Amino acid sequence: MSEHWEEPPEEDGLTLGPEEALQREIEKSKALKVDRLRLRDEIEKLKAETTDLTRKNHLLKERLTALGNPSANPEKESAFSRNILIFALVFSFLALLWFMTKF
Repeated sequence: MSEHWEEPPEEDGLTLGPEEALQREIEKSKALKVDRLRLRDEIEKLKAETTDLTRKNHLLKERLTALGNPSANPEKESAFSRNILIFALVFSFLALLWFMTKF
């Protein structure tokens, strides 16, 4: 059995000495720490933005309710308006028929 240990070759195909290999590992570690701090800051910004948007959404829903629109679904209101319009049209037609038969 051989007790001699050989350095693994680096990306460029050269074998580095222990100091150079250690220096590369330190540089990689520093780069990873910088990336981690940058990502942590970005996560904090996104969390703050999410909180702000949630608060704005809540305030807008409260304003809609305060304006007299209890439902936030405009489709229901549109269907209700359409039903009123149809009822008014039928009522007008019946009133016109009644006037025509009386006079």
